[in-house]
Amino acid sequence: HAYAKEASHPMSQRKTILKELGTYQTALPIEFGSSIFVRAQESRMDLLRVLILGPETSPYGNGCFFFDISLGSSYPHKPPKVKYLTTGGGKYRFNPNLYQDGKVCLSLLGTWSGPGWQPGESTLLQVLVSIQSLILVDEPYFNEPGYQKSEGTQQGTTASQLYNANIRRYTMDAAILPHFQRLAATNN
Repeated sequence: HAYAKEASHPMSQRKTILKELGTYQTALPIEFGSSIFVRAQESRMDLLRVLILGPETSPYGNGCFFFDISLGSSYPHKPPKVKYLTTGGGKYRFNPNLYQDGKVCLSLLGTWSGPGWQPGESTLLQVLVSIQSLILVDEPYFNEPGYQKSEGTQQGTTASQLYNANIRRYTMDAAILPHFQRLAATNN
């Protein structure tokens, strides 16, 4: 886990974490086209691994995108730390908001401008759904600051299509094929 060396969560805040994670059985989006799965370490409930399946209509379709999350000792008063893992070994930048080094740019996390974390109101679920619905989108090209102005133009459409073609290749190479290869290796 990317945050395994961080100090463990204080015992007094574990109830808060357990309560929030307990709601995920019914709150997480589990659909054929795109789903979110969360796994907590039994001994470290503050460390989570998240799998978001790329929405089928997007260039991320059927890809398995992994994130490590640390809720930290100040959660829920401060946002969690999120590290993006599906980078093809640091080769691919899948989105203007997902960097090759694992950084996730999202205002809710405080890593991008805009409405930030609201203590007592914001939740990890909001972060996860935001990644799924605001980052893993059909036309990620337009997530790049300044590119939105070309949306709806021929130039913007062409650039978005080229961008999506690359993202589909990256998705196949880093978010689909490795999982099939691992399955094939375990079945031999």
